[in-house]
Amino acid sequence: MQNAFPLIFTLGVMVSLLWLGLSGTNRVSASRISARTSLPVARIDAGLTALAVGLISARIGFVALHWEYYANKPFEILWFWQGGLSWVGGALGAILGLGLFCVLTRHPFWPLADTLALPGMVIALASWSGCLADGCAYGRALDSPLWASPTPDMFGSRIPRWPTQMVGVVYSLLALVLLYWLAGLISKPGVLACISLSMIAAGAFALSFTRSDPIMLLSGLRLDTWGSAAILLLGAAGLTLCGLHHRRRGNVIPKPGE
Repeated sequence: MQNAFPLIFTLGVMVSLLWLGLSGTNRVSASRISARTSLPVARIDAGLTALAVGLISARIGFVALHWEYYANKPFEILWFWQGGLSWVGGALGAILGLGLFCVLTRHPFWPLADTLALPGMVIALASWSGCLADGCAYGRALDSPLWASPTPDMFGSRIPRWPTQMVGVVYSLLALVLLYWLAGLISKPGVLACISLSMIAAGAFALSFTRSDPIMLLSGLRLDTWGSAAILLLGAAGLTLCGLHHRRRGNVIPKPGE
């Protein structure tokens, strides 16, 4: 289905916003979210800000990687409907957008980040589904048609390829189910958000070794491989910081009368 990515991605955004508006705090422990932060309007505004900055950053990242083309066609930089988004740029932009929102509105960062953990995985699922439908992010060519992808690549070819997009869809779906389960168990602020980011990055990192769509190489590896590794390290660093923060708070001896 040609040009299906924008439609599927938009559907993922709508599902995410509905979740933010209707889910309440039933899957994100209310004990770590203040009454003001738990309001649906706060969650939706945070999600929209992260989405807007993330999309802009994702487009900037893609344009930067393909500047030789866009230098001659600058007007197409704004044609988001053509496709062309860098997931690494989008992830960094979403984090930046959420941070700006929290600074401007004085909401705590980590509790809001936790509320966006599940919607973030939904966006990842929608992105892989859109790539499956459109044939982008296609896999390496295979000798056997047994594991061939059902969609053509960007050239319209239907040669047997590693089913990168399909594996991405299945992985994201399983990760979403696991994340939903963890959301009801984890009570430490920031942990759920870092797990979500790490899971998304881990999937993108592993599948980057199976991809065959053109991209620049650095030291023999695709740039998205390096970018996914950086985001994975960022998620791991976030988990470490959250653990140290909660351990430090747990070691504080309360004063008499407190």
